[in-house]
Amino acid sequence: MKRSIYLSFMVFVSGLMNLANAQSNTGTEQSEKVKLLTEAYLYGYPVLTMAETFRSVTNTELPDPIKGKSPVNQAATLYPFPKAGFTAVVRPNLDTYYNMVYANLENGPLYIHLPATKRYYLIPILNAYGDVVQSLGSRTTGQDDLDIVLVGPDFNGELPKDLLVIRSNTNLNWMLGRVQVDNDKDGKSEVKNFYNEMIVRPLAERGNSKYKAPKGTYKPANEVVPMKAVDDLEITAFYNKMMELLLTNPPQEADKAFIEKLAEVGITPGGNFDITAFTSEEQKAIKAIPSNVQKLFAHLTAHPDKNLVQNGWFVVTKGLGEYGTNYALRAYVTKIGFGANTAEDAIYPNAAIDVEGNKFNGSNQYILHFDADKLPPVKGFWSITMYNKEGFLVDNTIDRYNLSNKKELQYNEDGSLDIYIQATAPEGMESNWLPSTTAGVEFELTFRMYWPSEAILNRTWVMPGVKKVN
Repeated sequence: MKRSIYLSFMVFVSGLMNLANAQSNTGTEQSEKVKLLTEAYLYGYPVLTMAETFRSVTNTELPDPIKGKSPVNQAATLYPFPKAGFTAVVRPNLDTYYNMVYANLENGPLYIHLPATKRYYLIPILNAYGDVVQSLGSRTTGQDDLDIVLVGPDFNGELPKDLLVIRSNTNLNWMLGRVQVDNDKDGKSEVKNFYNEMIVRPLAERGNSKYKAPKGTYKPANEVVPMKAVDDLEITAFYNKMMELLLTNPPQEADKAFIEKLAEVGITPGGNFDITAFTSEEQKAIKAIPSNVQKLFAHLTAHPDKNLVQNGWFVVTKGLGEYGTNYALRAYVTKIGFGANTAEDAIYPNAAIDVEGNKFNGSNQYILHFDADKLPPVKGFWSITMYNKEGFLVDNTIDRYNLSNKKELQYNEDGSLDIYIQATAPEGMESNWLPSTTAGVEFELTFRMYWPSEAILNRTWVMPGVKKVN
């Protein structure tokens, strides 16, 4: 399967290069420059997205649980659940309360205490490129108290022996915690306690009973939608920001040969990109790289590789969160589901088309059916969430954006289950209704399976297709 994913995205990159070259009448040598700069764009896309996310979510003086913001190196909670209009992260989930730490380790390690809990929880720690450094939670570290120290690439001092040491190769890290919640009332009475007992502070302040977290700063200019801010960057600004970030978030060992190759086209840590060093034809092709990449991201979502499709769902069961040198996959996952877990923790099938291959549209009514003996085999839980084409929640009259097996669903007499996906409520089956977009507006679906069984991972259990019924 790993090889299948690799080949799928090599086809993706090949198509991207063909598109770039078709727009430029350059020779082979010049086309190779455009190709390499396109690969550089894919390489840098996640780290710029992480930086813009930090810029947005740490833009506050004090932790804000409504917006999920906090100053850097402090715990940021997000409750109640996000609603339509929330744009801090793409494709937010509504199965758990988020608890996030936006960690910058340039000034030293960070001490983090996690309290014991009986609830299913998952806290991956992602580096600046979106790779999972380590996954904490029910599956991996259990339900007891946990004390860790998060260490960046520049720290060489001694560390306490009673702490779980987690080393990251980058200074920017995102601790993206999730604790399972049935509803907001349940979250307020149960899950809030978990977050309130968390401790996040510099390691040097671990034993300081008088420690008080410092206030952050707020700047109106930092009120951005992170993904849009990256997508809208002019290419020279993109490369310059990327090269700046490479200084404090160094590439991994496996990236060294690629980074050395990028020097041939003016991409070096701490450098400045000079587009005038290229011919006019090359400049035209280089400036088109962001739009070309976005077009192919959209194309891949609408026309997923057949090797990875299950009845219209794009299902990746290997490689998520652990990308190695597959920079195209890493960039694409950043676009469609920034902060993805490893497959062992969660699987995220995405669909933009029904079982017949037609794009979802709010003009139509759909059903997702599970046979009684084919319900999702998970050790955690599952959910399905509605998003618009930009990956944000869809406004509706009842503020319902997802359904899950932790909610009160109505099963059929034979034990099977039908999910109704449409703009208006299905009579008598309102509990199973996932409101869609309005007529004429396309949408997408994400199906989450937490702690998936081996049958899901080895693809012997297959996602059923969404069927149009009108």
